[in-house]
Order: sequence, then C-alpha cells, then structure tokens
Amino acid sequence: MENALVAVAALMILVAMAVTCVDVFMRYVLSMPLSWSFDFIVLYLLPGSYFLAFSYALRTGTHLKVDYFVSYINRRLRGLVLFLVGLVAVVLFGYIAWFYLVEAYHAWLDGDVMGGVIPWPMWPGDMLVFVSSLIFALRLLIISFSHLSLLRGGEA
Repeated sequence: MENALVAVAALMILVAMAVTCVDVFMRYVLSMPLSWSFDFIVLYLLPGSYFLAFSYALRTGTHLKVDYFVSYINRRLRGLVLFLVGLVAVVLFGYIAWFYLVEAYHAWLDGDVMGGVIPWPMWPGDMLVFVSSLIFALRLLIISFSHLSLLRGGEA
C-alpha cells in the first residue's frame, strides 16, 4: 500500500510540474493563463504529494529524526520509551485520520467547494489527508511494537 501511495505522490508531483509549465507558457507566450491551475495544484496535488509519502518515508527511514539521546539510553529503556512514544503518535495520527474522515464526509454531504473560477470540491483533499494519516498510524503501530524486542535484548 505504501509503495502505491508514494507512486501516486510522485505522479502528483509530475502532474503539478506539467500543469505549471503549461500555465507559464500560456501566460507569458500566449497571454492566456490557465485560470484553474493554481487552485488545482494547491488543493489536490501539493497535499497529496506531501502526505501520501509519509508512511513510505517512515518505513524506509528517510524521514527526519533526531536520535541524539538514543546513545545515552540503555537498550531496554530505549525500547520502552520508543514503544510508548510510538503509541502516543499512533493515537495522535489516528485522531487526525478520524478528524479528516469526518471533515471529508461533511464536505461531501454539504457540497463544499473552493470559491473561484472552477468550484473544486473540498472533500478529495480531506480524503488524501485521511488515507495518508491512517496508513501512517498503522506503520507507526507496527514500528512501535517492533521496539518491544529491545525489552528482551533483541534488535528493533
């Protein structure tokens, strides 16, 4: 699932670049800018390209992390701390996922749209955050439980 989401995120970046190039060409060469490009990119493509890659980055270890204190804590205590902090993060991202699912549902029911030339629906952007937060929370849960092996003296 994470590989598919990061592939969609990469595709979104490519589409954003293509739309931007076409918009710049049409704006400065033909004096006919795309009226919808900025809203489309900001509402769907940028959030998707950012959020959909979260879980993949965590799984592959390419996310930002600060491990300054890790060398000062023994393995068992480190396992317990990482497990507990991981569970707190799971709850936090689970809440974020739930919040955006409810937001997307209400935006869909109410027909919320972004004001502008094209009335872009708001719920797809909320669904992007929901899906990515849910997958991220599940990855955090897996990683949190993997830290329990440090309590037994194993490797995480």
